Amino acid sequence: MTLRAAVAMGTLGLALAAPAHAGDRDRVNPFAQIEALLGSGALTRGVVREDDVTLLFDHLRTAILAASQGREPPPPPEALERRGEEIAADMKARGTAAGLILLDAFEAAARQAVRESIAAPAPESR
Repeated sequence: MTLRAAVAMGTLGLALAAPAHAGDRDRVNPFAQIEALLGSGALTRGVVREDDVTLLFDHLRTAILAASQGREPPPPPEALERRGEEIAADMKARGTAAGLILLDAFEAAARQAVRESIAAPAPESR
């Protein structure tokens, strides 16, 4: 996992850990859409297939055998590189969609906070 992916996942985790206001049933949860997206597994479902696992482990076996014989490991097969590029492109698209949904949730939460601060009575000065 790259640092960028780890940061993105951490951000999603923090956003989902935002406190819920359970006592206020009329309040809309702006993070419900991202929670549903993560809960459904739609971000990762179908990205890596069983054939991809086979390609990867076949290459790892070949590399280990070459290393045990003192040879340089062969480059990854073209099929493995192609699938890696396809997976990266798919995850980029899914990550972009998730980021936009998360941004919408933050915007909705910010707007809701502004509306509540305007509607709240001003504190009395003594």
